[in-house]
Amino acid sequence: MINIAINGFGRIGRALARQILTSRDCRLVLVNELDPNVDNALYLLKYDSLYGRFPNQIDALKSDGAEFICNGTCFRFYTVPNSDDIPWESHQIDVLIDATGIKANVLAARRHIKRGVSKVVITHSPPEKDVDATIIMGVNDSSYDACKHNVLSSSICDASAIAPVLHELQKGWGVESCFATTLHPWLSYQNLLDGPVSSVSSPGHFWQDYALGRNSVLSLIPKDTTAADAVLKVMPELKDKLDAISFRVPTNIVSASDVTVMLKNNVSRQELLEHFKASSIARPDIFEVEEQSLVSIDFLGTSKSVIIDARRVKVLNERMVKMVLWYDNEWGYSSRVLDIARMVAGRKE
Repeated sequence: MINIAINGFGRIGRALARQILTSRDCRLVLVNELDPNVDNALYLLKYDSLYGRFPNQIDALKSDGAEFICNGTCFRFYTVPNSDDIPWESHQIDVLIDATGIKANVLAARRHIKRGVSKVVITHSPPEKDVDATIIMGVNDSSYDACKHNVLSSSICDASAIAPVLHELQKGWGVESCFATTLHPWLSYQNLLDGPVSSVSSPGHFWQDYALGRNSVLSLIPKDTTAADAVLKVMPELKDKLDAISFRVPTNIVSASDVTVMLKNNVSRQELLEHFKASSIARPDIFEVEEQSLVSIDFLGTSKSVIIDARRVKVLNERMVKMVLWYDNEWGYSSRVLDIARMVAGRKE
């Protein structure tokens, strides 16, 4: 079993906990969350508005509410603001997954490794100079070097979906240029009512665009995105060939990317579909091709990195390709984070 700790118990942290607690090869040994109300944290793990009730029983082992059991394994719940205060030496941790999104915790990762944590995976991290490598499964996972890479970034959800598709297009036909428009569900920091951009509850944000303070449930809100930079981190050969914009959309879950690619070599629509169907057989964890006409909510809970909407694949003049990509920005992304944890621990499910 792979012993995993989670620092940060927000949407990604809880999705990871659910996946670990129901897996056959991973064991959750530790969770740390800023909110001191452990009962509330466990309540949010058990009851989720998007993914439904957690199917397994979770019981408290001690009256102090800090140790729990699920599926016969125990995990400890800490509520300390500074991750340096966790007694890492007391837990045999193969992989620490940091899902806080806090820069200070990226910097703290190497200190935790010196205190007994074997590897650290940073989630939803844009290109970082403070990590040893950025890994996107299905793109550059073969570049992982156990001797050199101790602190890794699992990139961001958009790049985790877009990059494998561009990687396949680059290998097969060469990418001359690409533009992506990502459609991302609202996030918790956005305003429910119009307010100044300073009222957005994302600590330390530097946004100046007044539109980001607007009512998040009423409009599509244009936003700059780090998706292109994140893809370039693992596909530097696309430098000066890739750009992206984003919209925050008033839906709860499941993202889409509308990708337009100019290829170097000619291709037909049928060739593209056959290629990605073959890719879905070779890497069923990464790819799926959907033939039916579906909507975003139909992809809720998918563990795939990316689902290619076959009905929306278009080819113009044999080189310009239009694709619509679907992905669960929480569950699918968390599935790949867990796969990276398995990889750095030297095991596969």
